[in-house]
Amino acid sequence: MRKVTISIRIRRYLVSLALVALLFSIVFPSSPVLAAPVVTLTPSSGAVGTTITITGTVFDSYQGDNIHVFFDTTEIENSPLIVPPEGTFSVSFIIPATAAAGKHSIRIKSEVGLTILSMEDVFTVVAATLSLDILEGNVGTTVIIAGSGFYVDKPLTLYYMNLSLNQIGSEIATSAGKFSHQFVIPIGPAGYHNITAVNEYGNHAEIQFKVLPDLKLNLDSAGAGELVNASGTGYTSRTVVTIIFGSVGVTVAQTDDFGSFDIDFYVPSLKPMSYDVRAQDSFGNTDTTQFTISAGANLSESIGATGSELTINGSGFIPGHTITVYYDDIPIALALADNNGDFTATFTVPPGGGDHIITVSDGSNTKKYNFSLEKEPPPVPVLLLPNDESMTKAEAFFDWNDVADASLPVSYNLEVASDLNFASVVVYKVGINASQYALTDNEILSASFKNAPYFWRIKAVDGAGNEGEYSEPWVFYISVPSTPDLYLPMTDAEVELPIHFSWQSAASLSTPITYNLQIAATPDFIAPLLNKTGLSASEYLVSDADETQLEKNNSYFWRVQAVDNARNAGEWAAVGSFYFITSSGFPGWATIILIIIGFFIGILLAFRIGRRTAYH
Repeated sequence: MRKVTISIRIRRYLVSLALVALLFSIVFPSSPVLAAPVVTLTPSSGAVGTTITITGTVFDSYQGDNIHVFFDTTEIENSPLIVPPEGTFSVSFIIPATAAAGKHSIRIKSEVGLTILSMEDVFTVVAATLSLDILEGNVGTTVIIAGSGFYVDKPLTLYYMNLSLNQIGSEIATSAGKFSHQFVIPIGPAGYHNITAVNEYGNHAEIQFKVLPDLKLNLDSAGAGELVNASGTGYTSRTVVTIIFGSVGVTVAQTDDFGSFDIDFYVPSLKPMSYDVRAQDSFGNTDTTQFTISAGANLSESIGATGSELTINGSGFIPGHTITVYYDDIPIALALADNNGDFTATFTVPPGGGDHIITVSDGSNTKKYNFSLEKEPPPVPVLLLPNDESMTKAEAFFDWNDVADASLPVSYNLEVASDLNFASVVVYKVGINASQYALTDNEILSASFKNAPYFWRIKAVDGAGNEGEYSEPWVFYISVPSTPDLYLPMTDAEVELPIHFSWQSAASLSTPITYNLQIAATPDFIAPLLNKTGLSASEYLVSDADETQLEKNNSYFWRVQAVDNARNAGEWAAVGSFYFITSSGFPGWATIILIIIGFFIGILLAFRIGRRTAYH
C-alpha cells in the first residue's frame, strides 16, 4: 500500500514537471544559434580622399539597434546607423586627408560601446610617391613625372629646385590619386635637383633629377683660324671651364649662377682631321664633342674701317693653287697657296657700310667669312662761316672744320632752311667732299626787306656710311644793297630840260649794283610815268623820249632803288619831288652859248673903250 501511494505521487510530480516545462516553453521559446556578422570594404586600398563603402551582413541579431562605425579610432561621418530588419546595411565615407600612409582598421561597436566587430589592417592608404621616366640628362631634356597617392580629384603643384624653388607646372589628381606631367629640365648647375609635388591637403613627395654637363659648338667643321662659338650648360655655377681642342687648350670661360657659359675661340692651327673638343670645369664636370678641321682662313679683324688694310691667312688649301678673295661678289685679291696649302692675302677695305661676306676659294675649297664695317658715327662738324647772326652775300660761302674718322673718305651733308626746324629746306647738298661749299648761281638765296633769317647746319658721313649728328644750326642774313640818298634835283626844285638826276652810290656784298629809277605824278607811284631799270651809273639824264611822258608846269615825284648782282633789291629811297617848268624857247645849250658870246663881246668892247681913252 505504501509502495502504491509513493508510485502515484511520483507520477503526479512528473506530470506537474512536464506541465511546467510546457508552459515555460510557451512563455520563453528558445532562440536558434545565429551566424557571426560579416563586414566587407570596397575598395581595400587607395589614396586619401578615396570614397570607400562598408557593407555589413548577418547583423540579424542587431536589427533595430544603433551601431557605430570607426575608422581606426575616429567615428565616420554617417555613424551611428540603425540596423534594418533584414540585418544588412551599407555606408560610405571618405578617407580623411590626415590618414597616414599604411594599414588602417575598421571597428563596429554597439550603442553601449561593446565591440561587435574589429577588422585590423583592412584598408591601406597609398603613400604619395613620384617617379621619373629619365633620372638624369642635360638641360633641355624632356621628362615625364608621374605621381600616386595624392588626394583624389584635387589640384597639386610641381616645383623644381634650382637656385630657388621654381614652379614647373600643376595637375589634378585622378580619382585614383594619380597624375602625369611632362616638362623640360630648366637651365641649372650640375648635380641633383629636387622635384617636389605638393597639394593643400598635406600630400608631399620628392624625387631627384641629375643634371649632366653639355657642350655645344655652333660648327662641327671649320678651317684653322676660324671663329667658333662654344656654349655649355649643366656645369658647376661660378667656376672656370677650360676648352681643350685635341690636346690644346684654346680658351677658358666663367660659368654663371646657373652653370652656363658662352665663349668664342679660334680653331687652332692643327692638321686637318677630326678632333675631340672637351669642356671641363674645376669640379670634374666634363663633356666632349667632335670637330673636324678643314681648309680655312682667318681675318686680321672681323670689324674694320673703310680704307684700312685687311689681311687673310689661310691653311689647308690645295698647294700651288691660286686663291681668289672676294669682297661680297667682287674679286679683290689673289694669292698663291704654298706647298703646305698656306697663303696670305691683303687688300684695302673699299667704301660702303654694313655687313659683308668675304669669300676665299681655290676652286675646290670655298670658305665664307663675315666682315662688318665699324658703326661708330663721325663727330659733329664745327661751323666756321658764315658766323652765327652774321650778314652774308646771296652767293653764300659755307665753311666748317674737317672731322676725323676711321672710315675714309668723309663727306658732308649741308642743309639751309628758312626756319629753325628745317621744315622748309631751300638748299640740300649731300656728298660734299671738302669742308666748304659755295652756292652756285642756281642756288643763290633771296633776301627780304625785313631781313628774314636763314639757318644752316652740317653733318658728316664716313666711308662706312655712318652718319653723324647734325651740328647745332647757325643763323645768318642775306645782305641787300644799301638805300641811296637822292642828290639832284633837290626837293621841290624847278627844273627844265635837260633834267639831270643823281643819287648816292649804294653798297652791297654782291656786286655789280644796278639801279631802278621811277618818276610819277603821285607819291604812291601807282602809275609811274617813267620806269628805268638796270641803270649802271648813279645818275640819269632825261632824254627827249622821256620828255614826252612829262607835262610842263607840273610837279613830279621820283625815287631810286639799288639791285645787287643776285637780283636782291634794296629799299626804295625816300621820295624826292621837283617842278617841271616851261623853258624860254631856246634850248638850254643855245642859251648857254649866247651867254658865253655875250661875255666875250663885253670883254671886247671894254678893251676898245680902254684904248680910245688912252689915246686922248
